Amino acid sequence: MKRALFFLSLCALLLAGCAPRQLEEELLVIALTVDRSETGEVTVSVKAPRSAASSGEDESYLMVEASGPTFSDAMTMLNAATPRPLDFSQSREVMIGERAARQEDFARLLQQIDALPRFRCSAAVIVCKGEAKAFSKAQKPYVGMRLSRYTETTLNNYAGKGFTPKTTLCDGVRDLGFGFCDPLFILGAVNDFSGASSAPVENALDSLAGNLPRKSAETVEVFGAAATDGVRVSGYLTGYEMALLHLMEGHVEALALLDGQDNTLRVLAARPAEIRVELSRKPVLLSVRVFCEGQYTPGHPVDEAFITAQLRQDITAFIRHLQALRCDGFGFGCHAVRQFLTVRDWEQLHWRDAYCSADVDVRVELRCMEN
Repeated sequence: MKRALFFLSLCALLLAGCAPRQLEEELLVIALTVDRSETGEVTVSVKAPRSAASSGEDESYLMVEASGPTFSDAMTMLNAATPRPLDFSQSREVMIGERAARQEDFARLLQQIDALPRFRCSAAVIVCKGEAKAFSKAQKPYVGMRLSRYTETTLNNYAGKGFTPKTTLCDGVRDLGFGFCDPLFILGAVNDFSGASSAPVENALDSLAGNLPRKSAETVEVFGAAATDGVRVSGYLTGYEMALLHLMEGHVEALALLDGQDNTLRVLAARPAEIRVELSRKPVLLSVRVFCEGQYTPGHPVDEAFITAQLRQDITAFIRHLQALRCDGFGFGCHAVRQFLTVRDWEQLHWRDAYCSADVDVRVELRCMEN
């Protein structure tokens, strides 16, 4: 027993000494950013905790960057110019500027990031409007002290409410160009609040990161999603559209709608939607049956028919938007591919073209009750 206690105490002592030594000998990368200039040059930067006091603007974290004609060249220069080895095992975020995300080599870029030594595959991928470096610089732990913990909690909060996707680097590498459901990445932006106003907004959730109608000391926003078309980012989805997608998937926490009398209904998913893809029709028919529950304030019943019609109209418009972006972000392809016995037959369908020109039929079943 005494030997066991001695051994445990020794292990605790050794482990306690690892962190300071690691900070002394390595740069623990919390976030990696990738940007591309108009001339095609790639700039990468990393954000890591400081191990010594500094008089800079952000004393807790430092940023190191390098550029090159390709991502590999930029990373080689970054490693060569950094005074300590880069440790990516604690990376929480991969931030990619919109110009880099819209290039045809976007999938290859994700694969190259994933191939970095000891890179944390579960890191969240954020596509940033403008430059990713500017987004990373503006990101600070306004609640708590550790940026890694702050960002992880913030991203989980927005994804849990339904306003952003949960796509990680692993998911993006696996699905972009290889799966039957196009990945949606978190959309991020810096809001300078120059366009914000106190005027009433019809649906504040139907906005993109960088344009939210709010005022705050925190300028960084993650809201909505970057849609992909099997090759690269092809456009953006609003926070409301992401909430509708999560409602169809069977999970949403913060979706509230108004009826014609300004009564509020909190909409929840009763269960995942029923999906059918009718390939025998020309054009193909995408059918969605959505099951919802609504909770309203006691004494203020809502117009159930109005809300049902509004949801049906908005979900139809959302799917049409995905089609226009050539993005099968809801995964209709997963249902279509099951109707084929061979890969050859599936490829002869040319699914993406069939999907983009398909008809859409949405039905909504809503059951309302007092909260």
